[in-house]
Amino acid sequence: MKIYGVLCVVVAIIMLLAPIASISFEKETAEKETEVQTVTDETVKTDNPDADTISVFMTADNETEVMDMRDYIIGAVSAEVPASYDEEAIKAQALAAVTFAEYRKKNGSNENIGGADISDDSSVHQGYMTKSQMKETWGDAFDTYYQKIADAVDEVIDKIIIYDGEPIMAAYHAISSGKTESAENIWGEDVAYLQTVDSRWDKDSSRYSSEVIYSEEELRELLGNVSGVDFSGDKSDRIKIKSTSDAGTVLEAEVCGVKMTGMELRNLLSLRSPVFEAEYTDGEYIFTVSGYGHGVGMSQNGANSMAQDGYTYEEIIAHYYPGTVIESRK
Repeated sequence: MKIYGVLCVVVAIIMLLAPIASISFEKETAEKETEVQTVTDETVKTDNPDADTISVFMTADNETEVMDMRDYIIGAVSAEVPASYDEEAIKAQALAAVTFAEYRKKNGSNENIGGADISDDSSVHQGYMTKSQMKETWGDAFDTYYQKIADAVDEVIDKIIIYDGEPIMAAYHAISSGKTESAENIWGEDVAYLQTVDSRWDKDSSRYSSEVIYSEEELRELLGNVSGVDFSGDKSDRIKIKSTSDAGTVLEAEVCGVKMTGMELRNLLSLRSPVFEAEYTDGEYIFTVSGYGHGVGMSQNGANSMAQDGYTYEEIIAHYYPGTVIESRK
């Protein structure tokens, strides 16, 4: 049944309202392992319309650059996952990045990013690192890490993840709650390949759980612009979780008398994910958060754990994007 075309239009609208691709990991420093060929510092740019390219809105410079797709994917993968990850996990990330880039190209640019195909802002689309930034981040391990990521990209650059004959919206996030979340519960539209799947590996991550604490004054300041908030009454009843999904996402909460979603409260309070518990103790509002990111699509931490357990990148992709297939991109 050819429903994907309709989904593409609907989800493209959603993408303007909420970031869907990723939450980047902090990069890790590692010792240099072996000497490999040194690469140049500059991003490969091209004016050839027939080349394999993508236009990228560079937020720091407020301008659009047209660059070679391979060079862009290397930069995107470098920004999105630690280079110390298992090779199969890096391949899975590279394939998701390629697919997301092609999805953006196919579904149009927009004026919010200067007419470009994609933004380098990870809170909007997916991140991107220049070689200079990689060198600053990786130090002496630059040559080794660059080659590792380039090799992974080269293995998948000519492939793409397909559903119903079209490139998928390859959403991903850092760490799930132990289950990934459905697109419907986060963005309000059902997408066949963005459903809740098991990601139990995430619970073993050292970054799985986080805690955010606000005083009364801080909470008032953060919610001050929300229409209808009422700080009268019992302080312990100001934040009530009304319903959650199977993955633990807060679907509805009542905050100082105002109904809102977990994603809305997450954004207001700078929580790592919409999966959280809230309590009032000793004059403080304590939020205990599980996971990192919106929770939809591939868990990057889960992908790395699967790779360490012997899964291939194809198996990782099939797990996190059920019902999809991998085909040739060209």
